[in-house]
Amino acid sequence: MAEVKLSKRLTAIADMVNTEGLEDTEKEAYCLCDVGTDHAHIPIRLLMDGRIDRSIAMDVIEGPLEKARGNLELYNMTDRVELRLSDGLDAYREGEAQGLVIAGMGGRIMSRILLREPAKTRDFRELILQPQADPDFVRRALRELGLYIDREKVVLEDNKYYPVMHVRHAVVEGPDWKKIRESGEETDDELLRDAEDLFGPVLLRERDDMLKSYLLWQKGVNDRILHSLRRANDSNNEALTEKRNQVTRKDKLIKAALSVF
Repeated sequence: MAEVKLSKRLTAIADMVNTEGLEDTEKEAYCLCDVGTDHAHIPIRLLMDGRIDRSIAMDVIEGPLEKARGNLELYNMTDRVELRLSDGLDAYREGEAQGLVIAGMGGRIMSRILLREPAKTRDFRELILQPQADPDFVRRALRELGLYIDREKVVLEDNKYYPVMHVRHAVVEGPDWKKIRESGEETDDELLRDAEDLFGPVLLRERDDMLKSYLLWQKGVNDRILHSLRRANDSNNEALTEKRNQVTRKDKLIKAALSVF
């Protein structure tokens, strides 16, 4: 039977699942909870590769679960993947799985899922999170939960950048802001923390090449918007002034992030 073909983004998510440090008996019983499973491609691929023992695959809509059910039947996996209709982690019970995957949804929705029942979120040994947008909401939620990103990767697929985060309970060192602190640039702790939330503390610490490409692209986009807003010199337009302030702050965040490279 042909193996499940994963996209570049889904491959990066699957590759984040890590059983290192587990006892052999724990590895043999590793269960992955996949929220927003869609076609269940990630659990099926990991099962075929022998990297997990079983999975709980959940989605908020019945349609994707029906597609997942068809794929499980096709690959003879119906006895190893339990499908559940669930809004986020509502149908999950603590202790059922070691790993959690949430992918393919916006960061605002994802952060609400993570924060809605904190005990469930903290119950997992590892979390693999891939927000489609607004990753800063996810990183702020993790900080509130006392969880830390220990690995992160940026994937470029179909001309869009996707962050893939691996999250654990252990404290992880952040980026070195020494250069920008000594540069005389207008910065404060809040700005630097917001830069970490927006662009990823691990990516910044490791001076990730793909992040740098993303930052340079973002700077180009932001510069064009800022130039356009400055030309529209209407100081009496409150909405325009607010937008100009937002774009100016984004410029400071991008510059702070680029300072680590």
